Amino acid sequence: MLRSVLLFLLATFVQSMVDHEESEIILTAHGYSMDDVENRVVIPIQDGRIPPLPCVMANAGTHQHGETFTKNNFHYQCKNGTAEVVACIADDQSVIQLGRTFVRNGMKHKCNVVGDSVTYEQEAMCFDNGIHYSIGDTFRNGSFRLTCGQNGIIIEGCYLQNSGEYLMAGESRIVGRQRHECEVLGDGRVRYQVKVIGCMREGQHYNIAQVFTDKHVRYQCMNDGSLDVLGE
Repeated sequence: MLRSVLLFLLATFVQSMVDHEESEIILTAHGYSMDDVENRVVIPIQDGRIPPLPCVMANAGTHQHGETFTKNNFHYQCKNGTAEVVACIADDQSVIQLGRTFVRNGMKHKCNVVGDSVTYEQEAMCFDNGIHYSIGDTFRNGSFRLTCGQNGIIIEGCYLQNSGEYLMAGESRIVGRQRHECEVLGDGRVRYQVKVIGCMREGQHYNIAQVFTDKHVRYQCMNDGSLDVLGE
């Protein structure tokens, strides 16, 4: 699973106004010269009154006061010469309101307001048992401790039987007469198993190397948990 993050900052569009004998106002897009005829608008002044100003944005054209428009992942409204972000727009044209988070098709979309700027973020998520998880989230599924990574779900470790404690993948631990193993099998697979230390026969536990007699037969407990028959 690929993770993509898009970050866009709201640029403050500065109005450049020039007064030519009090007869006109010239508005230019932020960063452009007043001589750039494609990114400016000239507003005549009548009777000394300044009308509501339009917004001039590079590569987005000119928009009248009160008009809304979209550029890249932002939806704007023109307010007397200033283009204000009113929402974020996802790549599938979904609308995310300011300050909200929106999840669709395994992707999380965030429209954050930070001071005078707005950021839009798009982040891949993990999905398991009907729940979405953000990258970095850790959660439990059965005996396994899982983490949502940039490329999907990672098996981080195994939970001990009937416990909230866990082993990291590849780790083992002896608890009482049991060995708990979180074994890495390859190809990203992990197996959790519990092994009795020593040998069991007829419900009786025997230590490794211990010799005992059962029904006139002598046994010895081997390292692998098997019983070696020594004879009668």
